[in-house]
Amino acid sequence: MKKKIVFIIIYIAVCLVPLCTVFLAQDTSSAEKRELSAFPKLTNEKGVINTAFFNEFDAWFSDHMGGRSLLVEAQATMKEKIFFESAESSVILGADGWLFYEKTADDFCNVRTYTERNVENVARTLLMVQEYCKSNGAEFVFTVAPNKNTLYADKMPFRYLKVQGKSNLDVLAEALTRYGVNYADLKAAFLAENRVLYQARDSHWTYEGGMLAYRTILGRLSGKHSLLEEVTFTERADWDADLVNMVYPNAKDDDIQVYPNITYSFITKGDVVSDEALVIETMNGAGEGQLLMFRDSFGNTTWRYFAEGFSTAEFQRSVPYRINAIERLSADTVILEIVERNLINLAEKAPMMPAPARELSLTDAYDMASSRTKIVTEPSGSYLHVYGMIDPRYLGSKYRAFVVADGESGREFYEAFPIYERELLKTEHGSDNGFSCYLPDSVSEEALRGILVETEGKYFYAAMK
Repeated sequence: MKKKIVFIIIYIAVCLVPLCTVFLAQDTSSAEKRELSAFPKLTNEKGVINTAFFNEFDAWFSDHMGGRSLLVEAQATMKEKIFFESAESSVILGADGWLFYEKTADDFCNVRTYTERNVENVARTLLMVQEYCKSNGAEFVFTVAPNKNTLYADKMPFRYLKVQGKSNLDVLAEALTRYGVNYADLKAAFLAENRVLYQARDSHWTYEGGMLAYRTILGRLSGKHSLLEEVTFTERADWDADLVNMVYPNAKDDDIQVYPNITYSFITKGDVVSDEALVIETMNGAGEGQLLMFRDSFGNTTWRYFAEGFSTAEFQRSVPYRINAIERLSADTVILEIVERNLINLAEKAPMMPAPARELSLTDAYDMASSRTKIVTEPSGSYLHVYGMIDPRYLGSKYRAFVVADGESGREFYEAFPIYERELLKTEHGSDNGFSCYLPDSVSEEALRGILVETEGKYFYAAMK
């Protein structure tokens, strides 16, 4: 009997070991780049029993179990060394220890997420941005940071096979040429270099790759800015690689990075500037011109180069792109950079700038009364945001949309971006039959009359409901 009691006590003690480790465990949120689950409450604010308590407790326990990060790393190492796979579904394990972001797989395999209309819509949108910049005395350059596997395909696993055809980036680049958009082709620039300029275990280019991007973009501008041609680079193994952290939470910051040997002359506004900041403002007496640049994480290793080349610069990372900041800054240069894997975002969120007024000689338009055509209006700062969707039955391979309003001298037409505002329209998937524009405060909501669409030489009209 005593032996059974001792056995039961030992059994219970062993079962309680994992629970005890919770109180000894260290917080691994910083290692995993996320917030750990909080301990669940038995009741909610209204005193009602929390029916999800046990599911939430399971999540909390999994996050706080002692040695969790070590177990995660052990599993990742085993899968990598034995099965040649990544333990993290968002990371692809390539050849020679290279890591790739899983979201780039479709682009690598030439799986088209852009429809033909998406391509035309984005090219049209960028042309309208370019026209607005020009009307404000500024040059515009659009550029795309290539996915790592777009440039170094030989490091991808053999099971990822390319289908015949062109990628989203390829077809968009062709459309930009047709539309006359000033495009800095970074894909061609990087492929022309017979060396690796991206990091093996990070999703981004190195500082040296950023320098190539900087010089390539400047090559599309007429102004004279320092190319930083005498810069040399020093290699150090101290980089915090993003893809490694996804797989190995406790990985050391020891990936190889090449750093520019530059003594910068620009100054920043604010005491502490993070590469991840939504807005960075700089001044440099030795630079030339005023820059407004929209960038993503690839700008982390390039913004200092631009800050060195321009007398003033503002770097924005938030969306929608606030192109109208050009007027506040009196910018003479506007650059828009986006990574290849996020190109679809250009089709789903319209830039913020006043919609251009257009003169139309309209003689006739077909009625487009349809439940599938939707017009939404809502205030947005000093603008009236008008957006919605158009019945796709009325659309050809490309179209232009105009918001119609009553003005002092008759009907007024404002061109909308051919953008489908997926988040605002609350649809799970994006589409290619939308419109979106920001009307100046001189146009009231009461003056709106409807949406006019031009496609394949015909006009269709839907009145406000």
